[in-house]
Amino acid sequence: MEWTHLTTTPDQLSAELLVQALRDEGIEALVNQGDTSSFLGVMGYPCRVMVRSDAWLQAVGFLEKWEEEPSP
Repeated sequence: MEWTHLTTTPDQLSAELLVQALRDEGIEALVNQGDTSSFLGVMGYPCRVMVRSDAWLQAVGFLEKWEEEPSP
């Protein structure tokens, strides 16, 4: 299974929210924290959101809608 970069979020919490929303849509996704490690706890550094390569186009479409939604 190959993973492709979808977007980079400003922090881990934003990445986790996006990953869960993608999963709710049936798109496999994960957070790639790069050089930071989970043993340090929740990180305030940018995180990459990765999706399966075969779902990248679907994920891009979802991301466009996600970014258009106003924040509460």
